[in-house]
Amino acid sequence: MKSSDVVPLNVLNNCVSVKAAANYSGYSLQYLRRLLRIGKLDSLKIGQVRLINRAAFETFLEKVSAISDRRFGPK
Repeated sequence: MKSSDVVPLNVLNNCVSVKAAANYSGYSLQYLRRLLRIGKLDSLKIGQVRLINRAAFETFLEKVSAISDRRFGPK
């Protein structure tokens, strides 16, 4: 393993798992995964696990809460 392949620990501290993000926000796992696939959320992929950038996720939640249309809000 090259030193460039190692992920610094501080990067992991600024990320949250998709499951934890779903529990926190109320959105479903499938919806969050769809947002990751289309590029609406920044993420880091380690193996098969995808981690969401915490700052980007909080910014996304702030944007969504400011919108008056609640069709796509958390359940």
